[in-house]
Amino acid sequence: MESLSLSLIVIGLLLLLLALRPALQICRIAQNRGWQVLMALIVFFICGYLAFAYQVYRTANSSPLVLGLSVILMLGAVFVIVVVTLSRSSLQLLKDVAQSERHQARHDSLTQLENRQQCIHHIEQRISQDRAFSVLLMDINNFKQINDALGHFFGDKVLIAFAERMRSIIASDSRVFRMGGDEFVIVTDTASETALFALNNGLLKAFNGGLVIEDVHVDVYYSAGARVFCSEQKPSVTELLKHADIAMYAAKHSRQSLVIFDQALHDGVEAEFELFSALKKALNANQLSVFYQPLVCGHNNEVHGMEALLRWRDASGTFISPMTFIPIAEKNNYIKQISAFVIEQVFAQLDDFLAIEPGVTVHINLSSQDFQGRYLINQLVELQTKYDVQPSRIVFELTESMVMLDVEQAKYMIGVLIDMGFAVSIDDFGTGFSSFSMLRELPISQIKIDRSFISACLDSDKDQAIVETTIYLANRLGCSVVAEGVEDSKTAAYLNAKGCHYLQGYYISEALERDSAKHWLHSHRMVKKVLKR
Repeated sequence: MESLSLSLIVIGLLLLLLALRPALQICRIAQNRGWQVLMALIVFFICGYLAFAYQVYRTANSSPLVLGLSVILMLGAVFVIVVVTLSRSSLQLLKDVAQSERHQARHDSLTQLENRQQCIHHIEQRISQDRAFSVLLMDINNFKQINDALGHFFGDKVLIAFAERMRSIIASDSRVFRMGGDEFVIVTDTASETALFALNNGLLKAFNGGLVIEDVHVDVYYSAGARVFCSEQKPSVTELLKHADIAMYAAKHSRQSLVIFDQALHDGVEAEFELFSALKKALNANQLSVFYQPLVCGHNNEVHGMEALLRWRDASGTFISPMTFIPIAEKNNYIKQISAFVIEQVFAQLDDFLAIEPGVTVHINLSSQDFQGRYLINQLVELQTKYDVQPSRIVFELTESMVMLDVEQAKYMIGVLIDMGFAVSIDDFGTGFSSFSMLRELPISQIKIDRSFISACLDSDKDQAIVETTIYLANRLGCSVVAEGVEDSKTAAYLNAKGCHYLQGYYISEALERDSAKHWLHSHRMVKKVLKR
């Protein structure tokens, strides 16, 4: 019985010794005084077990009481090691969960790159160090097309592969962050234009071969804007990211892979913002108006139609060119409001022109943004009911560039417009690379030869060839042809001789305010009556 008691005590002692390691790990994980007290108690119990074992061995006590105490001590040791082991497992699990949450709070869940918050924090640290560095903001240009063609799940895999490729090539002095969507930021020690373009060349080389995802080869193209931090200027985090964003959009518009922010770019953006703000105020303050430029038949000088052209006269009476404010409206997604204003003005004023010239049509220019969604169609249905407009009196003009952004959507919208009774004309024909294919793909009834060919057609054999080929092709396809930018009688005579149906330009008339346009129509009609007599 004495040997059994000693064996139980020794087993308990060994279990307590085994409990020391998880108890020590708990103290390191928890950093709590209570666990340190438990550690001390385990050491105290070990000493007590040793003393009791020594006493049993020295006295050779084999009484049932000693045996019972030995069993209790052994079971107590089992309890301690079970409690300590389970506590360590629970605390380790909590620690892992906390670490995972900290990681997720600092990293993007898709690409595992550090996220926007970490990017801002890192840039703040770099600013506080007061040493030169650069922020480079990147955006994948064709990501929407990839998503639309292959699905969002595949698009996520493209982002993951893009992030891995960047992570693998970026030097140790740089860090990559995902800001959201398809935007990424690189913060680098590189602080000179030469070095930044060298970094960009490395990125271009890395993505030159595209990405292979699930055996599908995907080409990716990006635009990037960079902002260099220097201690003299001390821009904030917000300014650095804003300036990099401005440079990135400048890269997109100029079709460059990298643009570095400078003061000229900043001044241009500020001027653009001020002009955009003024444009919104002008629309609300009725400073915008619709002018009309006549189109006449080249053979008999009869009026074919009027093109509605938006004009903006500011408070001082100065006209602001549409070439200046229309691109800004498109860039800021404000062109739908502009188009809506022009369409309603035309619908409201059309009866005035029809009262003078019953066969007149009015041409209205549309933007690619007007073809997104059903806003345009809903507006036309509403305005037709409101003004009782005959749709055959309206011709919508679309540029080749806007059509080619999404041919299928353009084909659908053109079909809807034609079904509603409107006519469709292609403006600026010949300025792109897809003009002829559009005639095959789209159900259009009229094309307008761009003024750049008309203005030089008497002096350039190449321009003449383009004009004459376009007229011939349009006639074969059953489309009427408008020559815009006709400036003199010689050009008009040449176009008439080649079979061009309609002429438009300063030789016929400049763009006129509504009342002046009505007077021009009336005068033109009177002259035609006199000539017929």
